[in-house]
Amino acid sequence: MKKNRLVALVMVCAMALSLLTGCGGSSSSSSGSAGSAADYSAENPMELRLASDAPAEHVATGLNNDLCALVAEKTEGRVTMKYFPSSQLGSYETVYEELMMGSIDAAQITVPDAIDARLGIAYLPYYALSYEQAKVLFAPDSYVGNLMAEITAAQGVKWMGFCLEGFIGMGTTKEPKNLDNADLAADKGIKIRTASMQTLRTCWEDMGYEAITVAYNEVPTAIQTNVVEGWVGGTPNMNYAWVGELLSHMFVNYAHAEATSYVVSQKTLDKLTDEDKALVTEAFQEISMQSFDAAEENERNFMNKLEADYGVIVVEDSMERREEIAAFVREVTWPGLEELMGADTIQGCRDDLAKLG
Repeated sequence: MKKNRLVALVMVCAMALSLLTGCGGSSSSSSGSAGSAADYSAENPMELRLASDAPAEHVATGLNNDLCALVAEKTEGRVTMKYFPSSQLGSYETVYEELMMGSIDAAQITVPDAIDARLGIAYLPYYALSYEQAKVLFAPDSYVGNLMAEITAAQGVKWMGFCLEGFIGMGTTKEPKNLDNADLAADKGIKIRTASMQTLRTCWEDMGYEAITVAYNEVPTAIQTNVVEGWVGGTPNMNYAWVGELLSHMFVNYAHAEATSYVVSQKTLDKLTDEDKALVTEAFQEISMQSFDAAEENERNFMNKLEADYGVIVVEDSMERREEIAAFVREVTWPGLEELMGADTIQGCRDDLAKLG
C-alpha cells in the first residue's frame, strides 16, 4: 500500500513539473526573485527542518548538527535549520513523500527504492570495499552519484550527496559454519535477518545463509526469540547501540556501504535567493564529504567498544578476503540484479570499478 502511494505521488509530481516546463516556467523560476529575497533576512530568518532516522548517539547526528550550524554560518543567519532525529518526522518513506510535496525541507535518509529500483544501487553489495574506494565510488561526480541526482531531480528533490554512516557487517549469536570453505556458497548453518531489499537478500542467500526478512525495529526481539541468529544491516555503531548485549560475534565484512543521502526539497530551494541556494548547497556537500572520515573513525571506536563492553568477538575481513568475496558476488549475484535495476545500471558500476585500477 505504501509503495503504491509513493509511486502515485511520484507520478503526480512528475506531471506537475512537466506542466511547469510546458508553460515556459521551470522548477527554479522563482529562485532569487525579489519576492523570495524580501521574505526572510538575518533578523527574520528562514527556518528549515532537517529530518533523519538516526538516533541521538549516531555518527550521523553529529554530522547533522554540524550541518545546521554550517548553514547558519554560511548564510550569515539568513537561513537556519532545525534537526529532527530518531524519525520524529516519520519513516524515511514518509519523509521522502513530504520532501516531494515541500512540507519537509531537507533530510538525511535512505531514498526509497519503491520509487525506482535503481535507487537501490546505493546498497549494491560488495561494491566499495574500503573507505578509500568509497570516496571515489560514492563521490558526487561518480556514476552512482549522478544516477541518484538524476532520479531524485525528476521527483522535485535535490540530491546533495551521500552521508556515509559506515559499512554494514553481520552481528551473530553464534559463529557461522564454513566461513573458511573455498566454496563461498557453502551452507553457513545460520538464520540471519536481512532487509527486504532484493539487492541485499539475494547476496546473502547466494553465500549460503538462510535469509529472513525482519523489520528493523523488530531485530532485537527476533534475536532474543531465536527467530534469527544474527542480522545484516548495521554498522559497528548500530550493532553496539541496538543489540550489542545479545551478540557473540561481529563480522566486519564490508558487505555494503551504509550510504544514506542528503536530499532537499526543490520547493524549499526555490524560496531562497540564488546566493543562499548556492551557500546551502555548499554546506550540504561539505558535510557529505566529511562523513567519510567521520564514519571510519566512528567504526573503529565501536569495534573496540563491542569487545570491551560486551565481550563480542570482532572479526574484520582482510582486504584479500573482501576481494575474494566481492569477486564471487559480482559474478553470481550482480547479474541477477540486472533484471531489477537494468543492465546499464550494473554496467555503470562496473565501469567505475575499473577506474580504481
